Amino acid sequence: MSAIRSVLLLGHTHHDVGYTNSPRLVDDAHRRIVSRVLDLCDEDPTEGDDAFRWTFEVARPVLNFLRTADEREVQRLCRLVASGRISVTGGYLNMTQLPSDAEFGAAYDRLREFAIAGIPVRTEQHGDVNGIAWGAVTAMRDAGIDRLLMALNPDHGRAPFRQPTGFWWEGPRGDRVFTWLSTHYGFGEEWGIIDGDVDRAERHIGEFLDELAARDDYPYDTALVHAANDNRWPTALFLDVVRHWNTRHPDVRMRTATVDEALDLLAAQARQADVPVVRGEWSDWWSHGHGSTARDVAVYREARSLARAAAATLGIAALRGDGEGDGDPALATVLGYRRGPVRLRSRSEIAERLGHVDEQLLLYGEHTWGSWETYSKPHSTFSHSHANAKAGFAYDAYDWARDLAVEGFFRVLASGPVDAGAAPDGTPPDAAPADGAPADATATDGAAADMIAVFNPTERERTEPVLVEIAGSRLARVVATVPAFGSAVLPVPAAPIERGESRSIETDRYRVRVDPARGGVVSLIDLRSDRELVDSAIGHGLGAVVVETVPPDSTHPMVTRNPKDFHPDHPGPEFVRTAAAGDAEPVVLEGDGFVSIAWESSVAGVPSIRTVLTLHSATEAIDLEVGLVKPERFGPESVFVAFPFAVDGPEFLLETAGAVYAADREQLPDTSKDWYSIQHAVGVVGADHGIVWGSVDAPLVQLGGIHTGEWARVLVASGGSVNSWLMNNLHFTNFQARQEGTGTYRYRFFPREGAVTREDVRVHGRDLLDPLLARQYVGPVRMRGRGGLTVEPADRVLAELRPLEDGSVRVRLRNITGDPLTATVDWDRPGVMGGRSVPLGALGVADVHLRRTRG
Repeated sequence: MSAIRSVLLLGHTHHDVGYTNSPRLVDDAHRRIVSRVLDLCDEDPTEGDDAFRWTFEVARPVLNFLRTADEREVQRLCRLVASGRISVTGGYLNMTQLPSDAEFGAAYDRLREFAIAGIPVRTEQHGDVNGIAWGAVTAMRDAGIDRLLMALNPDHGRAPFRQPTGFWWEGPRGDRVFTWLSTHYGFGEEWGIIDGDVDRAERHIGEFLDELAARDDYPYDTALVHAANDNRWPTALFLDVVRHWNTRHPDVRMRTATVDEALDLLAAQARQADVPVVRGEWSDWWSHGHGSTARDVAVYREARSLARAAAATLGIAALRGDGEGDGDPALATVLGYRRGPVRLRSRSEIAERLGHVDEQLLLYGEHTWGSWETYSKPHSTFSHSHANAKAGFAYDAYDWARDLAVEGFFRVLASGPVDAGAAPDGTPPDAAPADGAPADATATDGAAADMIAVFNPTERERTEPVLVEIAGSRLARVVATVPAFGSAVLPVPAAPIERGESRSIETDRYRVRVDPARGGVVSLIDLRSDRELVDSAIGHGLGAVVVETVPPDSTHPMVTRNPKDFHPDHPGPEFVRTAAAGDAEPVVLEGDGFVSIAWESSVAGVPSIRTVLTLHSATEAIDLEVGLVKPERFGPESVFVAFPFAVDGPEFLLETAGAVYAADREQLPDTSKDWYSIQHAVGVVGADHGIVWGSVDAPLVQLGGIHTGEWARVLVASGGSVNSWLMNNLHFTNFQARQEGTGTYRYRFFPREGAVTREDVRVHGRDLLDPLLARQYVGPVRMRGRGGLTVEPADRVLAELRPLEDGSVRVRLRNITGDPLTATVDWDRPGVMGGRSVPLGALGVADVHLRRTRG
């Protein structure tokens, strides 16, 4: 129990990209808020307890201000930061668990603009969101940030500790950030603080201090109180609260403070009190909202894959030298979706457009999904406009990233001198003519595309299935082996042959049996070990679509009173779960190197489902695609794709941004165990075998069963099931009240004899994020085989390429192991400088820059 001797009042506005107004308007308004704060500081030049002090909760509006303000305004900001009147924080926006470590890296890279301006950034602040990816600790420390304030909103979730409190959050590699788990920032409005309602504020703050003083687990003599709410235009009204309080409570002084000043004081007291160190994922209860717009989330994930593809292809092309004489890429004459580029962008254009895609991805990964009336007025024009604007971030990123990736693909194939085995005219030595392929201007108008070109955007050789659109009329499936940062050219395969109806398929690796009445695969035998991979005790098959609804006679308060009562304080409700079923016999297709089995099913709410499982002769990967028609529906509902793996007593390893963690065992207390938002991959780890599983399009999973509404404090896994939670509408605001998600959702998994490692999970997730790039192609192929770049050790390091405006190519290296190592970046041909060896600590990150010196 501690006597409270001082109160710090933190003035800020909670940054929603939307919610209270359209995202199209709010973003610019926050930039203008910066100027208004400067004016308020200058209007109140005093330095006393009641001086106007302010914290910019996120970095984006201040960065936008720096890019548009004149020198006098920039210097005014710098002066006020230096004097302690203003704090600038390092979190780009209030992010969800959607962004990858690469997107976090792009955000933290932008903080260099603060360093150039002379603005220190020491703290990150988040509001609303119930969790942050574990790898964010590593990214924060690499960016020079070692404190985090989390003003967590406990609606639809729980805080890991009683609010407020402080602790040390230890990251995957052992470094720490001091974390202040604050109260919900919204008390600033609820208690009358930001409106200057001095009597109401005094009453609530007094009650709050009494609660703190009575706690045995609060070893601080300071209380932090927020003067904030959603997108509030800054005013100085909260200063009246300070003056009124200090007149009536001279023994407990109140003072305005910035977040930096507040955490300086609180962290010092935490060190003296020896507060706990906790380690693990801050798994976000709010992440169930990712399932509110399944189609848009899938587009966002595809967009970031295309952006990385663009950066890799354009980076290798820049190093090899492109656009040189006979090496000019084949250009199209029509701005066509399926065609090649009509012109080549300059370095500055590429850098600017890649930066724009980064911005759009970060805006989509931010936590604001919809308006404050999405539930009360789901059909309003504003609700629809807001949803359109939010989706627009994903689609904007997709359009630009795809166009850049197409250009990069054509440029890299035509880049540099002719490699051994490559024909300048683009005809592969072993290519066969396309089987009746019509003319299609994928590269040059009017030319028949008679080959498939494949590029590997990663540092290790890969053998994987790829799907390629042929002549705009069908999809071809091929398995390609492609060297690191290199290419391969394959003939267009003949169309697969339908082998008729059957419930079974088999290769030399697997035997599969499908039962449409149970919605999916009821037996999947790994023939190498004679092991059954499907848990027969589950009432439905692998790949079955399961719909979860609330009974119409439910008396749960979320149904009878308010959807906000879907909450830990009200466990439940009880759900009815129904698996899709069908009565038509499955159909088998056989192609060059693969065999597929397809079946149809339906279930109430999802009238049409087509599922295809594919086995390949050249790889152990098993692909599953679920295409479903999901009409719009209101009311609580969920849709899953089930993967009931037969793994006894499993542990689940989950890929989060920048880390892999063991579910439950490596989580902060009371963080979400009912559901998880992953990047792409899950490892199901058994005593002597396991499964490496991944989702291309949908990030949410429930593990070891379906747990919706349990609000569990401990993960109870009855088996090795991974249930892909495609969509849900279990919300009360912000997210969409309706649910629809017509589309195709893709998965890839394979069994492992022996241990499934964290590295297995990390690499599988990265490979789904960065798939092999393939398309039907006509044009010069000057690169065949390796492209020239080598990164070692390729089995322990991941590499991301990025062409920069100055002509260099950044190679960002990530050590995915828990041990330090030395990584080498080398270019095996003349004309490029910058390759070298760099030390990488455990889970460390380092950049190497390469530059072409001739041509």
